[in-house]
Amino acid sequence: MVNSSLYNLLYKGGQKGGTKIKSTFNNFSSLLNGKKELMIMVFANLITQLGITYYVMNNTTVTEADNHNLKHWLLVASSFVIIYYLAIVPMPSWMKFILFSAFSYIWGILLASFKLKINDTGLINMAMLGTIGIFAIMFLIGAFLLATGFELGLKTGFFLFVSLVILIIAQIFSLFHKSTILVKSLAAIGIVIFSGYIIYDTNIILQRNYYGDFITASLDYYLDILNIFVKLIVLNDN
Repeated sequence: MVNSSLYNLLYKGGQKGGTKIKSTFNNFSSLLNGKKELMIMVFANLITQLGITYYVMNNTTVTEADNHNLKHWLLVASSFVIIYYLAIVPMPSWMKFILFSAFSYIWGILLASFKLKINDTGLINMAMLGTIGIFAIMFLIGAFLLATGFELGLKTGFFLFVSLVILIIAQIFSLFHKSTILVKSLAAIGIVIFSGYIIYDTNIILQRNYYGDFITASLDYYLDILNIFVKLIVLNDN
């Protein structure tokens, strides 16, 4: 009797577990195959936009004075205006691509200023590799969650949004209370939040019908990657 129970637990239970794992991997493969064309366009555009930002960041000459002049703040304001138009105003894909490219160009200039402050190529390269690793892991988690039946929705999006708003308020507060521990702690929390956004965005992209709008999907990923990259640098900068 004991042997029979042990057999059922180990053999039949193992079979069920193996079948479940196999089913999950099949669902995962089907999800990606079903969205294959969209995901190819999303990643092609994402790589293009990150390439623009990287090229401009490494080929733009800035001085310390540039970080405090009117041009710098106009660039920051312009980036917010572009994001607003991309998120709210309906427009054809070619126009979205042009605006997205302008946004990537602007952030290349802003990151060049940020790079000047850091002045540590090794740290920047480490942050780039770290960002790629985090993105890859979070993307797989987001896809596997959906493959196992976990559909993230409005509640998750609302939780992440509230967390982000609280983080922004805390970061504004930290500007008036110079504390290295506080700044680094907020950077670590930011990495966690934007890692959560990658999981959420992946889950939503694989759920939703974007009707070929790969720009919007890739913009979500771009913002996640940009924020994680900056916060990794802040976390590790001495």
